Amino acid sequence: MPEPRFALASSIVLSNATSCLGFPWHGDSSSSPQFHLNSTKKIYTMRDLLSGVTQFQQETFPVKKSRFQELARGQSPEALFITCSDSRVNPELFTNSEPGEIFVIRNAGNIVGRKGEADLGMAATIEYAVKALKVPQIIVCGHSQCGAMQGLMNPEVVSGLPEVGKWVSLSKKALDDRSGNPKGDRLMQLIEANIRLQVRNLMTFPEVAYAVEAGRLLLHGWLYDFETGRVNVLAPETNQFVDPHVRIA
Repeated sequence: MPEPRFALASSIVLSNATSCLGFPWHGDSSSSPQFHLNSTKKIYTMRDLLSGVTQFQQETFPVKKSRFQELARGQSPEALFITCSDSRVNPELFTNSEPGEIFVIRNAGNIVGRKGEADLGMAATIEYAVKALKVPQIIVCGHSQCGAMQGLMNPEVVSGLPEVGKWVSLSKKALDDRSGNPKGDRLMQLIEANIRLQVRNLMTFPEVAYAVEAGRLLLHGWLYDFETGRVNVLAPETNQFVDPHVRIA
């Protein structure tokens, strides 16, 4: 497999739009718009991004061409996968999924919210996945070092981001649901509690509750650690996160 052309860090700021996307570029005509990455001094230009597209078209697409042609006729994903927008989290990569296999919703903190408080996009996508696509599984997947949960635990972190503050407050009940040693990793405990909360919140959506009660839909909680690549799953019998291979065995 060829080396990736570039990897994006968790926070990206597009300093200027690019004319090739239909927006004016007012900088030096000899230069390209630049992506400034918080975690590194290296700067990626729009040319680098488009080089990645070219690499996909020349190397990846031909190998999977028949799959994409099949998907052009429709989709039938195996799961609705709700996870965080964090750029360090790539569900297709760590589940080794092919195009068309998982239907993905991403937002800051993998927050579902209760029916009525969830945003319209979340509610509509859940409805479509369950009623139109008839997915047999929904997975809520949180991850290590979640910035949204850091903001929930320490409101001063998002004091200058009012919309973010309102959004993560939908998970404030998770603050009271943390389990374990008070002297333990409080952020990880909150991340776990948030996953449990969002799985419960799914049952406030009538279409989800109906499908679960009819035996057509299973709900899962996952915790992905991007430093180790490990995924633990929420065991309903203990309400704790465990190694899925040990649990299956």
